[in-house]
Amino acid sequence: MKRVRCLYRVSTGKQLDKNDIPMQRIVCKEFIERMPEWEFDKEYIEKGVSGYNKKLEDRDVLQEIKRDAIEEEFDILLVFMFDRLGRREDETPFIVEWFVKQGIEVWSTQEGQQKFDSRADKLINYIRYWQSGGESEKTSIRVRTKQKQMIEQGINITSIPPYGYELVKNGVFTKRGVERKELKIIPSEAEVVKKIFDLTTEEGYGGVRIANYLNEKNIKTHKGNNWSANSINKLIRNPIYTGYLVYGKTSVPIGGGKRKRQQKSKWVFSNEMNTNIAIITKEQFEKAQKIKDKRNQENKQQTEENQKCIYQTKGLLFTGYIICGSCGRKLSTRSNKRKIKLSDGSYGYTYYKYYSCSVRIDGRHECNCRKKSHKSNCIEEPVLQEIYSYLDRLENKDLTEEIKRINEKTNNTEGEKIKELERKIKECSSKTELFKEEIVRIIQGQSTFTREMITNLIEENKTKKQELINQKIELEKIEKQKQIKFEELLKVRQLIPDWKQEFRESTQEKKKMMLSNMINKIIVNDDDIEIQLRMNLGEFIGNTKLLKNEEDKTSLKNSNENFENLCDSRANFINTYLGTF
Repeated sequence: MKRVRCLYRVSTGKQLDKNDIPMQRIVCKEFIERMPEWEFDKEYIEKGVSGYNKKLEDRDVLQEIKRDAIEEEFDILLVFMFDRLGRREDETPFIVEWFVKQGIEVWSTQEGQQKFDSRADKLINYIRYWQSGGESEKTSIRVRTKQKQMIEQGINITSIPPYGYELVKNGVFTKRGVERKELKIIPSEAEVVKKIFDLTTEEGYGGVRIANYLNEKNIKTHKGNNWSANSINKLIRNPIYTGYLVYGKTSVPIGGGKRKRQQKSKWVFSNEMNTNIAIITKEQFEKAQKIKDKRNQENKQQTEENQKCIYQTKGLLFTGYIICGSCGRKLSTRSNKRKIKLSDGSYGYTYYKYYSCSVRIDGRHECNCRKKSHKSNCIEEPVLQEIYSYLDRLENKDLTEEIKRINEKTNNTEGEKIKELERKIKECSSKTELFKEEIVRIIQGQSTFTREMITNLIEENKTKKQELINQKIELEKIEKQKQIKFEELLKVRQLIPDWKQEFRESTQEKKKMMLSNMINKIIVNDDDIEIQLRMNLGEFIGNTKLLKNEEDKTSLKNSNENFENLCDSRANFINTYLGTF
């Protein structure tokens, strides 16, 4: 008797029947019963596993079958149809051939046995999976196209509503008679969403801090669980709260693999905003994205100079971008208490905070600064005064001619580079098709290449193509950032008085958020303070579209490259006593 093992697979969970695959099992069992020398031994089940998007090496069940085949635990592998083994023309034909070489017969209930007695058998085997892969691509394209069209038309396609919403039937039926559902705001949860975005954009809270804030107030998620930093970050990244449906935030990489988040440029948005589901403004959403991006791990891998201005609202007003002029390390916030005599004659304590050089405190590194600590008011008051003075000079400066001069310098080198990258990407696509044609010639015995050589070339070409695509995306970002809008920049001067008033009336956290958009770093020396500002006035005012300079972080002492004679290059306070504890 021949031992028969069956493989059942469905691509998505929606194809399961009560978490099972009964149809394939029934057909396979009936097929075995018609074969007198066959005996059912075991079954393997893959639930919700794509035979096209997922590589064979990532399919645990298939790897288990291979191990069992090597151990000679069975004689026949039976599937409902051969595409249950997979749909990738660059992998599946060869795994079928591998089983046969191990002495395992590979059968399909619909297509019979796959043999390799001749070159024609090899060619038929390859053509079968080449055709199957093409069908998968076409099906995927049809589904994606339809979903994109529905999103663009404002039709909801999600089955699980995000936090802040519920799904309600809208009386519209599909061709199959299924009533559609649309998103509806849950007022109580919408208030929580607004609070989350306010804490992010106005108070500078991070994901962990927001999660703790909500959990302390016993506010639960949709499922009744506590909030986590991950759930907060996902919520902040979701554009649905601005009233726009979105499709394509994640995708399976070319050639298969784990689903990954896509660049925002590849997302598909609804054509019109649905005011019925808008909870926050688009401006606040974009501001939150900018803040999250600056805290992203990728940003932390950049130079130390770029790391100094990541938003931080803990500690004193300048904590996060105030550094020691001697050793170049950040000053940290320290606190202490002092015994004082009260009006009734008794004694009590007063608490105060100050900036301190972390190197001098821990003693692990060498620092030549004479003062290891500085009173907060001795630094904050003169720095704020200099910032106000700078704004007053900017308010009275005619920027029109200077802005035009900057714009004339902007060239189109990025556009030319983008065109060149598009040409190279097209070449990679053409090479991929040539490699696939070469596989057919290999199977026919008409090629001097081996299958391994062509497979490696295909993977290298895919990697190169993806690198070119990533370069194109980055250049497109730079090109967009160089677009300077004259009229909007001129509005900066009109907003300066309101900004100063709002700053004075804000909380400590909000003040830090406002200043972090303006200050690059503050260098504290023993006898003077140097302020280096960002020349990014758009962020400073709160409108992120106002100005995007080529250098996002430019100190005032180099600012004459962009705004000649705009203001004094350094803000020094010579002979200012900073105070030492």
